[in-house]
Amino acid sequence: MRVWLIVAFALVMSACGDSGSSTEPEPEPAAPTPVETVVAAVEVCPDAVNPAPGRLPVGEVLELSDQGREHVICADYARTPPASGAHFPAWQNCGIYAIPIQNQTAVHSLEHGAVWVAYQPGLDATVLQTMTERLKSERFALVAPYPGLSNPIVLTAWTRQLAVDDWSDPAVEDFLDAYLGRYSPVAPEAGASCGQAVGSAPNSPNLHYQEILEQVR
Repeated sequence: MRVWLIVAFALVMSACGDSGSSTEPEPEPAAPTPVETVVAAVEVCPDAVNPAPGRLPVGEVLELSDQGREHVICADYARTPPASGAHFPAWQNCGIYAIPIQNQTAVHSLEHGAVWVAYQPGLDATVLQTMTERLKSERFALVAPYPGLSNPIVLTAWTRQLAVDDWSDPAVEDFLDAYLGRYSPVAPEAGASCGQAVGSAPNSPNLHYQEILEQVR
């Protein structure tokens, strides 16, 4: 087993208490492939019961109840994209993905202070490029298309959610400033690692999921 995978699993089994510090800089996320090539990720929890995303009010930060943070293999969610709740023992590596990511790994990243930017597949390429330029250097930004999303763009932090029609909405920067990374006042483990676990942006959202699954079962 490769050394870095062992390190990732050790982080998982230590209840995610690592601060995420590293002597090596994390690689800069690659830009997503064109929107036209986006395809569905391999479903790792096909029996999960999750409702279709509902239409959210635009420009309003929703303060949602905490649904817990138990570690499970597969989780069901009462709303999508979820903003808290039970989740997979390893988190989704932050980055800018061109393929949908799993709810259960993304929620674990939220627990660590990530802001998950979900967008409708088919979002205007110019808007997507602007988002990428803004977020590519943010270590706690998690960006991916979300099939069935009712709003064009939905930003989610732990127990907080914001929908906007356009990335230029001033509410976007306010949300990022408030909830991104170790300064988040709501994430239970703000500042813990958002790397060295599941996925590799832009096109491998489930990379190493199976290896970690075999060890946590």
